[in-house]
Amino acid sequence: MQNLYIGTKPRKTGMMPGSLVFTGKRKMKNVSLEAFCYNQEEVRRIPLRSADEIPGLLQEDCRLWLNINGLHDSELIRRIGEIFGINPLFLEDILNTGQRPKAELGEDYMFYVLKMIRLAPKEDHLNIEQLSMIHGRNYLLTFQEVEGDLFDAVRQRLMKNIGRLRRAGTDYLAYALMDTVVDHYIVILDHLRDLLEPLDTEALDSNERRDLPSSVRSGKNQLILLRRFISPLREVLDTLQRDGDDLWDESLTPYLNDLRDHLRSVMDTIESYRENLSGVLELHLAVLSQKMNDVMRTLTVIATIFIPLTFAAGIYGMNFEFMPELKMRWGYYGFWGFCAAAALLMLAAFRWKKWL
Repeated sequence: MQNLYIGTKPRKTGMMPGSLVFTGKRKMKNVSLEAFCYNQEEVRRIPLRSADEIPGLLQEDCRLWLNINGLHDSELIRRIGEIFGINPLFLEDILNTGQRPKAELGEDYMFYVLKMIRLAPKEDHLNIEQLSMIHGRNYLLTFQEVEGDLFDAVRQRLMKNIGRLRRAGTDYLAYALMDTVVDHYIVILDHLRDLLEPLDTEALDSNERRDLPSSVRSGKNQLILLRRFISPLREVLDTLQRDGDDLWDESLTPYLNDLRDHLRSVMDTIESYRENLSGVLELHLAVLSQKMNDVMRTLTVIATIFIPLTFAAGIYGMNFEFMPELKMRWGYYGFWGFCAAAALLMLAAFRWKKWL
């Protein structure tokens, strides 16, 4: 079952603000650094061995996208923060992987936190990873917990000069990454739809899925997680459009509005799925209740039919000495004839009343 209480456990109680302590659970053997140094004419993909190579790249006439895979090396994160002049409070948030999605304005940069959501290998729960970004005038830093992300298509567009990535600034690159993350939310919802749609039919058959309430609860938990991590992104867009005038070109406003529309569509879909799951559970409970009523009605009819039969059997089972019917030649068969007639008459009456 998906954990609904991610990031609620205090891990740094008593430490001073800005303390760099990794609070996540995913660790890589070695932190990897990869840089893309690009302009309109060319792009270079450069694996870095240490943070000391970064200042040289900043001296070149290019825009820089630096991707850091692995957050457990707090000293490396501190060094990168020193090179780019990043506030330690933002570095602290990068290492605290339980952050809520948000956008904040720094001195000459903006800080974003998003959640990359992917299907786990077994596809029975969601794999949620924090993505932190520092967006400056000519650079973009992305921090990920582990290797592997959703951005291979963006890298290919950058390497093959497809679209406007090379021509535009790092603001467009930041938008492209955000758009990729949001587009993958739609992929996740499509997968959930394929899992949840059969529940409508199964809810009508109480024998087909006895674990249906558990499946409904699991689906609701996943939708709650999605809503928790997607809903704040609207605030992220509000913040960057309100406070990011110096970093975001005005020509990107239509793109950001389109991204906002995608988020609105995602949120509407999540709410629709949640309401549908509630309806599925109510339908399932109604079917179970109806089945129980049918069972009780059948048992009641059987018990009612046996009332006169039990009464007759009780009379002739008494040990009175003088009972005329006991001496009759056809008394035994007459008793069974009475029982059969009484049962048939009562069944006919129940049929006429449409109780059967």
